[in-house]
Amino acid sequence: MKYLSPLLLITCLAAASAQAAEPTAPGDCITLSADQQLVRNRADRDVLLRNGAQHYLVRFERSCSSAAMSPKLAFVTPGREGQLCGAGASKLRTNAQSCAISAVDPITAEEFTRKARARQ
Repeated sequence: MKYLSPLLLITCLAAASAQAAEPTAPGDCITLSADQQLVRNRADRDVLLRNGAQHYLVRFERSCSSAAMSPKLAFVTPGREGQLCGAGASKLRTNAQSCAISAVDPITAEEFTRKARARQ
């Protein structure tokens, strides 16, 4: 019984750190949360995404001028519902365009706030 508790603790810590891991490669995906904030002011090449407690700079492969103006935005990843991936696997759908996502770069909460303020 003494060995079970430390082993259980190590297993729980490993699982928690795996869930909190940020994507590092362009093809990695993140699971989208219902708690999101999308900053798209002056969005042409990228948007800022707060996904729960995680923050990202979502970059487009090409210009996506309609991202700043479209009343409806949705991240779409064929075959991976609820996921957002880089390397062109996901797209941001607007009323006028479908913009391929080149990268989903993790940023800090402070970077997110600073970049969001700069876009106002």
